[in-house]
Amino acid sequence: MSAWSDQIEADLKWREAEIASLKLLAASADHASDRQRAVLRALWAMLYAHYEGFCLFCWNLMLDAIEKEACAIEDLNENFAKLAMADAFNKLRSDLSSDRIWIFIRNEFQTHLKTAVKFEKRLETRSNLWPNLAVENNRAIGLDCNLFEENAALIKGLVSRRNEIAHGKKMVIKDLKEYQSYENATLLVMHELAVCVVNAIECRTFLNIAPAIVTLQNQSQK
Repeated sequence: MSAWSDQIEADLKWREAEIASLKLLAASADHASDRQRAVLRALWAMLYAHYEGFCLFCWNLMLDAIEKEACAIEDLNENFAKLAMADAFNKLRSDLSSDRIWIFIRNEFQTHLKTAVKFEKRLETRSNLWPNLAVENNRAIGLDCNLFEENAALIKGLVSRRNEIAHGKKMVIKDLKEYQSYENATLLVMHELAVCVVNAIECRTFLNIAPAIVTLQNQSQK
């Protein structure tokens, strides 16, 4: 395994271990007792925290891996090139006069493309990592994680009910059986993201491969 996959595996393991430990406390408490209800609420909040935290960890790890390649922005595929140019584009938006746009295109754009990659802007959760935002972030960096969409209803429920807990509302999880389906869905999308990120880093899918190279590769496979 690569150093990147080792890091992802280690991060995933400690999160799963913490969830499992708290789940044991919930299982050991008397059914429907105040203690079990409190532990289940804590478990729900922790599951969301690890879902959001792990997604951010994976996305940032991927961007860190690309930065370590020290390649130029022009060497990246379109998704990553646009993300790497986000800071320059934001500054351009502050002055969209014809003169400023002309200077940017004529004098600055090519210079930016030839600079070493540095992601000043990172993917965000906007305080709540709803499934549609997770899908949007994955697509922004070219990750095809279908399980996020397939489990959207459960992930949406996880986020919504976690917000109720965070806002001090009396949101009750009936029992571990009710909780388990949400955990299963959450861990599924986390594992899928881990696999997609490791594959993207190791296969270097973030690079912009010239059409001529692709053609040669296709011919060699025939």
